[in-house]
Amino acid sequence: MFSEVFKHSAVLSLTAERSRAELLLGLGVVIFLIKLVDILVVRPWRHWLKALQLGCGSVPTESRKWPLGLDIVRNGMLADRDQRLPEYVTARFAAMDRYTWRMKVLGSSNFITAEPRNIQAILATQFDDFKLSDVRTTNLKLFLGRSIFAVDGPAWHSAREVMRPLFTRENVSNVCLLESHFQTMMRCLLESSEGVVSTSRDSHGRTWTAPVSLAVLLPRFTLDSATEVFLGQSAHSLESMLRGEKKEDLNWALEQMVPLLRMRLTLRGLYWIYGNMELRRIAEVMHKFTNDAMDKADATVRSGENRAKYDFLDTLRARCADRDEVREQVLGLLAAGTDTTAALTGWVFYSLIRNPRVYTKLRDVVMQHFGTSANAKNTGDSVTFEKLKNCTYLQHVLNETLRRHSVVPLNSRCAKRDTTLPTGGGPDGTQPIFVPAGTEVNFSTHVLHRRRDLWGPGADDFVPERWEKRRPGVFHYVPFNGGPRICIGQQFALTEAGFVIVRMLQEFDAIEGLDLDNTSRDYSNFGITCAPGSSIDRHEGVLCRLRLAK
Repeated sequence: MFSEVFKHSAVLSLTAERSRAELLLGLGVVIFLIKLVDILVVRPWRHWLKALQLGCGSVPTESRKWPLGLDIVRNGMLADRDQRLPEYVTARFAAMDRYTWRMKVLGSSNFITAEPRNIQAILATQFDDFKLSDVRTTNLKLFLGRSIFAVDGPAWHSAREVMRPLFTRENVSNVCLLESHFQTMMRCLLESSEGVVSTSRDSHGRTWTAPVSLAVLLPRFTLDSATEVFLGQSAHSLESMLRGEKKEDLNWALEQMVPLLRMRLTLRGLYWIYGNMELRRIAEVMHKFTNDAMDKADATVRSGENRAKYDFLDTLRARCADRDEVREQVLGLLAAGTDTTAALTGWVFYSLIRNPRVYTKLRDVVMQHFGTSANAKNTGDSVTFEKLKNCTYLQHVLNETLRRHSVVPLNSRCAKRDTTLPTGGGPDGTQPIFVPAGTEVNFSTHVLHRRRDLWGPGADDFVPERWEKRRPGVFHYVPFNGGPRICIGQQFALTEAGFVIVRMLQEFDAIEGLDLDNTSRDYSNFGITCAPGSSIDRHEGVLCRLRLAK
């Protein structure tokens, strides 16, 4: 009797469970179908209707051969392997035969543009309609927390106010500390890791350095100088290189961070599947260096020693909410400032090697304007901020380098709300385009800066003299972005790059490229920033030897 009742109850329970499961499954299917109809029918129809109401034109979509645009991803990875990613992007624009178009990759539908008016809208006139993408901010916050480079909205405004006092003219113009790091870099150029002389003499008795990659040395120089400026304590990565040390230090962490972040950003919404353990280790090393430097600064101040070298750190302490935010802001400055300045300086020498006329002319100007290396070493004031700013041809070389070789050749913003961009739609590309909320808009300064209709038929040529009379049109030239988020450290970067260029040309009167392949193509080592690559080894760009001046 009881067994029959128990069996009957069990049957009823199983039937109820099965009914609930079927109900949940059916509900799930209904929700999925509703969502699918919304994505495939309702949302496109709503966007089409709104675009029509706003007078917007349609935008052509880049063709895909494989599902999810995997062929585009593959071709991009192959171009990156071949160190020609900026040129690959340029070729895609040429194939579309217009400067604004749509691409659909890995399940997302985005725009890409190289139109000055669109870039101006994104960065300036419609600034409040756009934000950094969620993928970008999520990944950057892992390292940089509340840094100005990793946040948006009110948090960005707050961080910008924290940073502003650090880049006053008085702070930017102090180039004195750069000389000691330059002397260490000179040792790297002239000595082997064992500390012995590493030079040779030619048939005329002139001294040349051994083969060296400036793209390896320059990031270490900018890191050592930046850590001393912002933390009062140098990373001494150049000295570690001289000693032949290989360790997990700050330089190692920054080198590892760049390709890892690059891959995660490439994966877009699937970033979380890649590199999580490595990220944690890199963050630990970066945090330890900055925490140790702040502890040392505290100890130095308590001991009564001169605290002048901690001015930047003291300013941050006074304006940040807590110690962690001080560390995050410093790391943001280091991450954003070292690679970009090193890349710019590297591209200058990459260009000078390929244009000996410009090297000779620039060195003549440097000799007239700043004097010889003996002047720089003996007087200590041969190279100053004012002299760098007033050296017109040097500024033209920097401008032309930034035009031809964008340090950040591809950037993006995400629409916070339904909005429009002023041009790119319709059959002739002159109508506005509708940008739905959540859509990412990429913009290529590499393509923008080489447009022949904006820069003339010689847009691909390296000609600093073009800047003698030419003034770029509005948002035709944006090496440091524009609008409210224009690079706050651009004068700092230009001053440091100019200092290194002048001091190198004072010390060396000739440079010989060792990785030239007699082609017109460029080699680009693309990470978060774009640095010079090499036909021999992408990680040893600007491979050369230099001749010591008499």
